Amino acid sequence: MPKRRAYHKVRGACLTCKERKVRCGLERPTCKNCSRLSRPCAYATPASRQEGAQLPLKCDSCRSRLINEVQLMHHYTAYTYLAMSNNPVLISLWKEVVPKHAFQHRFLLQGLLAVTAQHKLRDKSDDPTDLIDIANIYQQEALSTYISQLNYITEENCHALFAFSQVIVGMSYSRMSSGLGEVRISSFITNIVEIFELLKGALVVAKEGITWLRAGDLEPMLGPRPEVPLVRPSAPQRSCVGELSKLSDYISGLMDSSVESKARVESLLSTIQLLYTLFYDDCEPADRMNKIVGLPIYFDSKYIDLLRNFDHAALAILSYYGIALHQIRHIWYLDAVGARVVEAAATLVGPGWFPFLRWPQMEIGS
Repeated sequence: MPKRRAYHKVRGACLTCKERKVRCGLERPTCKNCSRLSRPCAYATPASRQEGAQLPLKCDSCRSRLINEVQLMHHYTAYTYLAMSNNPVLISLWKEVVPKHAFQHRFLLQGLLAVTAQHKLRDKSDDPTDLIDIANIYQQEALSTYISQLNYITEENCHALFAFSQVIVGMSYSRMSSGLGEVRISSFITNIVEIFELLKGALVVAKEGITWLRAGDLEPMLGPRPEVPLVRPSAPQRSCVGELSKLSDYISGLMDSSVESKARVESLLSTIQLLYTLFYDDCEPADRMNKIVGLPIYFDSKYIDLLRNFDHAALAILSYYGIALHQIRHIWYLDAVGARVVEAAATLVGPGWFPFLRWPQMEIGS
């Protein structure tokens, strides 16, 4: 008796051939096998997907993450973008242009989701623990990619990198103002230094991608370098300019003949010159927020190193930047940051610097 030929399953075979485990020729409406043997021949009807039915996600955590992202993007497009700037032109960019780049670059999308989660903490209606965890996860994922891509700035990614460099600053200040960061005074100053360094990252992107950024849709975000007065201004001054002048004179007198001393004092004085620009009346209210938050981009690297090492003169100067931040404390992610900067500086400096901290402390009401 001859052996039966091996059965090879055929996709889409008729039900009869499947049951008999024989190869189906797939002829319709009746296959050759069933026709030859006068057997009934029928094919399975493809299960129709119910209208509106959703494809099952691979796991509950994936489904939960997708829902979180949809909810956060809704909150961003409804509320958070409005809080990213006081300038109507920039607000429109945060509403329409930045999300467009975010959908092309995952790290920027993660940044928007993180900053939105922190913004939602203000609502008091959601579980703060969940929002903090969500913000931390997205921030860590986004920052890792951002840092790696800073080494490979291209025409394709420069716009997303530039937008993210501003998002991460908002995220970092938000953590500090909400108490999510370190509570020790020294750690608070370290966090400020880290924010200044993140802003320096924005300068790197702007320098390397300036041609592409100038020709792109985020061009209005490229603000001009602050105009540093060559002499003390003679126009009506705010009290802060006068106090800064006293601090400048005192620091000038600290220079000795050593190269190290000269470099230190010059760095400190150049930072004071930049701070002067924050206390003039010629800045439009809509631009004041961006001018204050973005000023550390231009701080001398030597000054940031001095601050990192808790140099008392650098801390005294920082307290005046704290005043500027305090003046825009209505910005949701700043809140009490400016006041805490002044308090931290006043705590860490030696007695010889106390006279220069009195006015900043008065300004914040402490």
